Amino acid sequence: MTTERQIEIDNNFDFFQRRLSTLLKDHHGEFALLKNKRIAGLYPGPGEAYRAGLALFPDEIFSIQEIEDRPAEMGLISFALD
Repeated sequence: MTTERQIEIDNNFDFFQRRLSTLLKDHHGEFALLKNKRIAGLYPGPGEAYRAGLALFPDEIFSIQEIEDRPAEMGLISFALD
């Protein structure tokens, strides 16, 4: 994984964690597409979020997080999407 990609993922995860309690109210179970510490879209499944990320961000540097009230380790998914 490139350093740039890991920095983006880490920054987005921190941003996401700080907003999770607010997102849970209306978006529980959805998937957030994140880029530059911003939510670029909300999607019903990870596939939709991933396809939107590819369409919106040709550099393929973005992250996806499930809006869930339990901790999620997305590391394996992140590697699988590289």
